[in-house]
Amino acid sequence: MRAVAVTVEGLEEVAILEIKEIVNSKAEKIIPSRVILSIKNDKSLAEFIYKSRSILKAYLLLENFNFSSKKDILSKIGAIKIPYLKNSFAVHCERTGNHDFNSQDIEKTVGGFINNKYKVKADLDNPEVIVLVDIVGNNCFIGIDFSGIKLSKRDYRIKLLSNSINSIVAYSMCRLSDIKPADVILDTFCKSGEIPIEAALFLKNIPNCMHLKDKLQFSKFLDVKFKDNVKDKKLGIIAMDSLQNNVRSSEINAKLASVNKDIKFSRLEVEWLDTKFKEFSVSKIITFPPHPSNNLPQSVVERMYKELFYNSEYILKKDGSITILTPRKDLIEKYAFEYRFKKVKEVSLVMGNNKFNILVFRK
Repeated sequence: MRAVAVTVEGLEEVAILEIKEIVNSKAEKIIPSRVILSIKNDKSLAEFIYKSRSILKAYLLLENFNFSSKKDILSKIGAIKIPYLKNSFAVHCERTGNHDFNSQDIEKTVGGFINNKYKVKADLDNPEVIVLVDIVGNNCFIGIDFSGIKLSKRDYRIKLLSNSINSIVAYSMCRLSDIKPADVILDTFCKSGEIPIEAALFLKNIPNCMHLKDKLQFSKFLDVKFKDNVKDKKLGIIAMDSLQNNVRSSEINAKLASVNKDIKFSRLEVEWLDTKFKEFSVSKIITFPPHPSNNLPQSVVERMYKELFYNSEYILKKDGSITILTPRKDLIEKYAFEYRFKKVKEVSLVMGNNKFNILVFRK
């Protein structure tokens, strides 16, 4: 059996890592943001979705092909055997690119075909099975949606800010930093807390969908149970920000995620880091610092970056690292290199229409 995991473009490496860890399956990037994996059975796919923190959704793959017209897609549908159809279904079409048809055209036509062939009623409000037509450019993937909900919308994310970070990106930064339970992990610009919260959830082995299982689509047609192996570990995670509102938002979200006792919260400006932390006391800094905007002059941002790397040189352990998400890698690298940090990893990603980089530096 094969399945497709959908992730943030550029973070396929992290999804592949998780697939190996959770279900011990081989996987590869087939196109940007899509990872194809081999699975033993449908319960393995359900388990991956239940535990994964790196994906937007996943579906059982029935067929994938290149097409040049709507007719090509419809002709393929007729040859596909669609499983799990029993009580009700719906067709969802997700489409990226320029085409001479829209998603509603595909949903209506494919839905009509399935209704006629399988004699199963369509239910657009609460279907038992969702047939997914996933179109990216001239690539078409047809499958059974096992997730149903958008997995990046964590249930703890209640107090959000205009600059809150995508939870999948926050988790991926932690994995690219190679965090360990014994690490002292610091987020110097925590905003609404996604980075420290995702770090705590990962290190404690708390499944992403522990409280969402009944909302996952596979629960409507599969009877599966998972054994949670939550680890009771003492963690050294610090969430820091110069704005009290941000610190408070982080605390509230962490409490909803049940990891507030695993994170220390502090209001502190980056220029005072060396007064808060001892020399060589922090293992990893993982953060999304402010970047120049209409409301924040570049001169102010550069001064902030300078202070960050100046103090990081002092507080980071000799083998410590600093991982930064930024749309302005030129400015980050300027001050990283000034303070003799070496770039060891760079990942480019796309969020919406914006390009970002995750940069990992070591002393």
